Amino acid sequence: MSSEIAIRIENLSKRYEIYDTPRDRLKQFVLPRLQRLIGQVPQQYFREFWALKGVSFEVMKGEAVGIIGRNGAGKSTLLQMICGTLAPTTGSVETQGQAAALLELGSGFNPEFTGRENVYMNASVLGLSREEIDARYDAIAAFADIGEFLEQPIQIYSSGMLMRLAFAVNTCIDPEILIVDEALSVGDAPFQSKCFKRLRQLIDNGTSILFVSHDISTVRSICSSALWLKNGRTEMWGEAQDVAKEYEKFCWCEQGVVMQTAVAEEARPEAIRVQTVHVDASSPMPAMLFEPNPVFEANRRRSRLGTGSVVIKNFLMLNKAGINVSSCDYDETLSLYYLLEVCEPVHSDFVLGFRIRDIKGVFVYSANDIHTTHRIEAGPGDRYVVSTDIKIPLTHQDYVVLTGIFGFRDGLAFSNGGYDFSKSLIWDVIEDAAYLKVHPCKIMPMVGPVNASFNLKLVKLD
Repeated sequence: MSSEIAIRIENLSKRYEIYDTPRDRLKQFVLPRLQRLIGQVPQQYFREFWALKGVSFEVMKGEAVGIIGRNGAGKSTLLQMICGTLAPTTGSVETQGQAAALLELGSGFNPEFTGRENVYMNASVLGLSREEIDARYDAIAAFADIGEFLEQPIQIYSSGMLMRLAFAVNTCIDPEILIVDEALSVGDAPFQSKCFKRLRQLIDNGTSILFVSHDISTVRSICSSALWLKNGRTEMWGEAQDVAKEYEKFCWCEQGVVMQTAVAEEARPEAIRVQTVHVDASSPMPAMLFEPNPVFEANRRRSRLGTGSVVIKNFLMLNKAGINVSSCDYDETLSLYYLLEVCEPVHSDFVLGFRIRDIKGVFVYSANDIHTTHRIEAGPGDRYVVSTDIKIPLTHQDYVVLTGIFGFRDGLAFSNGGYDFSKSLIWDVIEDAAYLKVHPCKIMPMVGPVNASFNLKLVKLD
């Protein structure tokens, strides 16, 4: 194995034998042997269940890899085989370097031991000498931050306290490989924040991380590569941004959202008839909205998805001077303009959304009109202009704009007092509609990523 590879997985599979009755288990233990002795083909008295089948990938040293998938996809089974707590049916696992794992809470801990005793026991299992543990104990205790409970048996710990101690031990030894299976989900917000900061420090210091999480934004933020498991098999492997995007689409479809890619609207015979929108000097609509926009069109063709019933033909972000911009100042107000074209008959409420994510793929800002129900009753070729003003309260950075429009299968957005997104029809979503650079605030430095300004009122009391 190359010295640059931390983990290599080749054709890894895990099969379980499912017996309908205890009698079948006994038959499987005895009868096949007898059948072989008398020259018969042995029968099988169980059903096969492959929790994992033919999975292969590599993790480079210093790389963070996310593992995503629905419950039962095989994520935990995979991690257990990598850690050596579960034997594979076929395939191989190779690792290089000291590995630490956060799997089931409390695994590897003795409930009768105190927190301190478990720290020494676990750290010694991970390869540290008594002297090394002594040197790191204060740092471990400070990170866990459970106070006097360190001197108490861990059988009285809450799940959050147990996770604090386990994370502190497994990360403060600076492992070469760290495996985390949803362990952080039980921690409170301040501790989770501290954990993610520590994970980033480990990655910067060259630790390889395997990270299982249902939080796609965390996978985007921390990981460079990702593996999507579906029914025990590899559905997709590649860059974390690409895998997370496809997995999100899958989750939408699983929830009933309709978003199949339609035939390009230019190829639709009903889209040939196009109504003309006349713009005169008194119109508030910018004339450039109806002119070719090659930059947006290139972004649109590369990153759109949806049914195509209604499409966003053009999209502008204008500053106060009416210039279509790709950069702005902190807290600047931009005017958004959309040119919509109807390609199929629609009779539905709709939602138009605007979202901004950073270059790591983490969404930091979302906006839409949730207080007003908007509706389109139109046929092929009808066009609409949608506009709004929006403030950009983001700190200086490069961002990507996602925007889109969706309707509802029965035409109604609301159900039982709220939006029912299980009925959604994704008409047109452009993942990379525009790129936006926000300049530093000229008045004072901002912490971020979002910094909203407000007006203070000062009243002097007599």
